[in-house]
Amino acid sequence: MAAHAELNGTTAVPHTGLNLPRLPEPADENDVLREQLEYLIGHAAERISGCSDCQRCLRVRSALLEIFSEPKPQLVRQSAATLPMAA
Repeated sequence: MAAHAELNGTTAVPHTGLNLPRLPEPADENDVLREQLEYLIGHAAERISGCSDCQRCLRVRSALLEIFSEPKPQLVRQSAATLPMAA
């Protein structure tokens, strides 16, 4: 007697659950940020050409160095109760 595979020209696959491809683990955000910073630093080290990557580098640099800039003076509003009265 012929095997089932020989009867219809197919081969049987044993049932072992879903056979889906494995997805890779997501990249670590810190590694991605570090890689992007290294790229921008390397790009800007060659020359500042004004391209979109140069503009992005300048924005990132400004944001990262913002903590070191002097704070802007805030406007102090005096309420009517604290203003000196005219004599």
